[in-house]
Amino acid sequence: MNLTRQIKGMALNLMDRVVPVRPVSRDQREQSRLNRESRRMQLYFCRSCPSSISVKRHCAKLGLRVVEKDVDRVNSFRNELVRGGGQPRVPCLRIADGQKEHWLYSPDKILKYLDSHF
Repeated sequence: MNLTRQIKGMALNLMDRVVPVRPVSRDQREQSRLNRESRRMQLYFCRSCPSSISVKRHCAKLGLRVVEKDVDRVNSFRNELVRGGGQPRVPCLRIADGQKEHWLYSPDKILKYLDSHF
């Protein structure tokens, strides 16, 4: 990882911890539906990755309660990521649709999926 990316990741991590995200306001019924739908998604991320932090903040902005798994802190999350998706890259969004699983690795694809579905 180059120095510029590391500095950007550290700055975004600090911002993520200090500046709260204001979620979209929705009525109670719509928000509870989104909570149920977002529980089937898992976001594999790393606090030092700028793309991961931006995807994580976008989920919070949309008011989604996605299960967040930090692969740097817990090795079993990294192992899940490699076993399930096949690649140790972050950010990664795992979407469980019944018996099928979809693994989205590109931050652009993840954001496009979230914006189109929520």
